[in-house]
Amino acid sequence: MKKMLIMIVTFFFSLSVYAQSADFVTEILNTKAANYGQVCYLSAVYQGLVDEKATYPEAVKALYDNNQLPYVVDPVIPVNLGNLSFILSKLWPIKGGLMFRITRGSPRYAFRQLKADRLIDADADPAKKVSGIEVLNLYTECQRKYTVSEEK
Repeated sequence: MKKMLIMIVTFFFSLSVYAQSADFVTEILNTKAANYGQVCYLSAVYQGLVDEKATYPEAVKALYDNNQLPYVVDPVIPVNLGNLSFILSKLWPIKGGLMFRITRGSPRYAFRQLKADRLIDADADPAKKVSGIEVLNLYTECQRKYTVSEEK
């Protein structure tokens, strides 16, 4: 069952992130606690802010330079669910609730918005460290929910 879940996540992830190397996908899938470098790399490559050959510090700097991070973080620090929600909320046009819009998607309200949209469990802890598989699962769910279709 676990192998099937990993295969499904990898398939959807590979469809949505065209240029990222298989090495990165394998690395993040095998990570027990994903770090800021990996999440920022995922976000920056998806947005075209950095090349797939960029390093994690370059990806963090690219997000900071584009006002998607409030400060430059150490790429090796494990990311928690609240900050993962914040970084992912910058990838798509999420309308969100009033506080989400007022705070421009602060980590607290980005987390709450993803909970309200049922992408995160209702009893999830924002301070929880997330694994690589959880990062890719949430990324895939966000992409399905928030990507604007040209057909609409």
